[in-house]
Amino acid sequence: MIVYNSKKWGSLFKVLLKTFKDSYNMRQLFKFVVFTAIYAVVVTFINIKLMPNKIAIDTVFFSLLGVILSLFLVFRLNSAYDRWWEGRKQWGKLVNDCRTLSLNLNSLIPADEKKRRRFFVKSIANFCTCLQWHLREGVQYGNFIHINSKITEDIERAAHVPNEIASHMFNEVENMHKQGLMNDMDKFQLKEVLQGLIDVLGACERIKNTPIPFSHSTFIKLFTVIYILVLPFGLIDMFHWLTIPAVIIMGFAMFGIEVISDEIENPFGLDANDLPTGRLADVIRENVYEILQVKSTFERVQIAREADVHH
Repeated sequence: MIVYNSKKWGSLFKVLLKTFKDSYNMRQLFKFVVFTAIYAVVVTFINIKLMPNKIAIDTVFFSLLGVILSLFLVFRLNSAYDRWWEGRKQWGKLVNDCRTLSLNLNSLIPADEKKRRRFFVKSIANFCTCLQWHLREGVQYGNFIHINSKITEDIERAAHVPNEIASHMFNEVENMHKQGLMNDMDKFQLKEVLQGLIDVLGACERIKNTPIPFSHSTFIKLFTVIYILVLPFGLIDMFHWLTIPAVIIMGFAMFGIEVISDEIENPFGLDANDLPTGRLADVIRENVYEILQVKSTFERVQIAREADVHH
């Protein structure tokens, strides 16, 4: 995720240039703008030099089409941003639930039970790291913190790794209850917080596995392309050679909205504007190690990871 200061307008262009190579939407938008510029030059040249005033469309037609298209584009962008923001809220809930779970466990587990504290610390950290990759191309086992051989084998055999990790935590809570380390109310509260982790998992899977309907996305893309293709014919009589920059600006605006929507509708990837799930997982890991008073062998997070670009 690109982190920037929106109050410093001058720095925005510096960030834009620095992140151009890693930004999917800027690269795609650049391609669309180049295509639009070439097309506008060709159409304008033909209409002015080769076939003067032969092909022209009333601007009222474009005004009506523009209103309709703008409504579609606004809806498209809002739908995509809602998915991005919902993903951020779910990861915010994950941060709070992990802290709450750690605070409850810290008050229930005796200070001298280091093994059990280490189990929960590592399990919570592993769940967040696992969720991060589960929502991308797949779980990467090399990123897990080793607990013991049996748990590692169970995780590697599991078809759904986040569920497997959560299952071990549920079982350990049940063991603590049987050993008299907590009463029924404590058990209920801990399992309720653990259920919150599963709720976050399910919500994120819903966002990832339910894309914008194909017909909806395709129609808006097709409508935008058609509008840009016929736009020069409506501007040529009034703008003449200025039709070229006018069409480029319109193309930049309309294609830009569509490209941005494409990028943020799946907020869990590694694109420049996706959520910083790697950094959030690291923050959770640091917090639970500190709360449960287990010594961490990891360096503190100083810079953003993967696509989390700081400027």
